[in-house]
Amino acid sequence: MPGLLQTPKGRFRSAKFVYALLAEAVGVLLFTFAATASVSPQQTAPWAPWGNGIALALSVYITANISGGHVNPAVTLAAMLTGHISIVKGLAFIIFQVFGACLGILMIAGLVPGSYVGMGNHGTGCFTTAPGVSLGMLFGWEAIMTFVLVSVVYAVAIGDPSFGAMGPLAIGLSLLAMVFAGLNYTGTAINPARALGPAIVFHCHWDKVWLYVIAECVGGLAAGLMAGPLYGAHAPWLVSLLPWLTNEEEQQFTADLESEAPSVTGLSRQQDADSPLQLYGGKGKTVVKQAEGQHEPTSEV
Repeated sequence: MPGLLQTPKGRFRSAKFVYALLAEAVGVLLFTFAATASVSPQQTAPWAPWGNGIALALSVYITANISGGHVNPAVTLAAMLTGHISIVKGLAFIIFQVFGACLGILMIAGLVPGSYVGMGNHGTGCFTTAPGVSLGMLFGWEAIMTFVLVSVVYAVAIGDPSFGAMGPLAIGLSLLAMVFAGLNYTGTAINPARALGPAIVFHCHWDKVWLYVIAECVGGLAAGLMAGPLYGAHAPWLVSLLPWLTNEEEQQFTADLESEAPSVTGLSRQQDADSPLQLYGGKGKTVVKQAEGQHEPTSEV
């Protein structure tokens, strides 16, 4: 029996979108919980990068075919900028991502000894800077590290050709590398939801959390702005940034944008034009093929 993801075009659009929102919330919840637990007082510091990287890769694998596996408002903002997701859907994604992060931290508050809601700056998973790290350094670290992460997302998942099933693993490895780099300076949030979750639940470090969020959003948008002309975009305003297109090609490009579905993170064109769902592209991805009124799963190579 086919699942919701294998239903024909145009059917159950609302249900698919609801599942996509729930997938983003659950994906961020699982990532936040696992990554935060890896840096809890009961764990040793060397495990933190591995816990973060593996948790992100698994969260993206879990959600990729349902919502696209954003699990990061910085990724969603970049996708909105390049037209791979609509503004309304993108904002809905971000709300559910932050909600999921808060749920993940609530799980930490209930399961990690000594943690409780509203405990203040000593809350498990709260982000702040190391001694001597200025606000300017904080902004630089978080913006650059988020830029790297979102650039990898475009390179392995949104870009064509993508890296297929290896995409989530590469994204996890990028976070692993960035946590190794910045853990001792900013804690390496590089995810606005991940920074906001502990601040909301534990009421910690509000004097710096706002800068974490701004820096990460700037880094994500910068990555999207750079990647759009390289990997293609679904935002008509980006056409002016593609000087290699002739006038005829530009007109055709604009016409294609109007007729094709916006995609997020490798959306297969065989899917519903209004569906937020997408697959990581590349060999072996599953698509739904319509032929003479019948819909059957096929493998695209």
